[in-house]
Amino acid sequence: MMNNKTRNLLLTFLVLFLVSSCVSVKNIRTLDATTNTPRPLTVMAYNIRVGAGRADYGRNPYQLKDVPYLDTKPIIEAIRSKDPDIVGLQEVLGFDQLAEIGEALNMNYAYEPHSVDSYGSWWGVGILSKFPIDEVHATEISAGRGNTKSILIADVNLFGKKVVLISAHKDAHLRDGKSFYKMRQRINSTSEPVILIADLNIWPGDGRHTILAERLVDTAILAETQNAAFARKRGTFPGKHNQSWGKRLDYILVDKQYFDVLDAGLIDEKHWSASDHLGYYTRIKLK
Repeated sequence: MMNNKTRNLLLTFLVLFLVSSCVSVKNIRTLDATTNTPRPLTVMAYNIRVGAGRADYGRNPYQLKDVPYLDTKPIIEAIRSKDPDIVGLQEVLGFDQLAEIGEALNMNYAYEPHSVDSYGSWWGVGILSKFPIDEVHATEISAGRGNTKSILIADVNLFGKKVVLISAHKDAHLRDGKSFYKMRQRINSTSEPVILIADLNIWPGDGRHTILAERLVDTAILAETQNAAFARKRGTFPGKHNQSWGKRLDYILVDKQYFDVLDAGLIDEKHWSASDHLGYYTRIKLK
């Protein structure tokens, strides 16, 4: 007979296996000088609202996943406008949608659904990278109908240095901070440099930011440029008629021990209608 402790361990391993086995990754980009010559990097965070743009503003993405007007072209053009080296995407409608974006941009890509069941299996988070994506992992940070969320963790080699990328989309409703503690636990499990690219679904003044602040810094705050000042003032949540100034939900947090932050900003206004979030980017340099 199997005792309770053994049974629980087996169940834990099974869940980890199922979650990890859902991660899909494809490296399509040929190695070139951009991956070998040390230089500043452009990193972007973008919640793409499953490709629905601003149509039916305010509707839940689940209600939009089967509408005929989903279109990745505006998303692709918005990303291309900043020529990023790394992109963390949220509200991605499955691996095929991410593959469409990655192939169009000639970037390597990895995808993780939020769960293996009906609560979150239909959408997820993704990473695009000009650098080869090595190992990929996933960790569930919250559970429940509408709140099931997993983060995607990818190891990449940046100019001879292993760096851990995390794409995250925190639930919009849970207020207890557990998602942040789970992210912090995963971040603290590695000694490698970390870049967290996320829709955290909290405003800049929320106290839960301190949970991650022991190790990671907000690039929008650290960058001392006009672009960054505008991003802080404007925010990344545009509102129905671009009226929601200052409401920033999307963040790129970097390991302050390993990175210098050179700049930060938003995609150009002509691309703002591509989603109900504004793409946010930063320029960083490995120390």
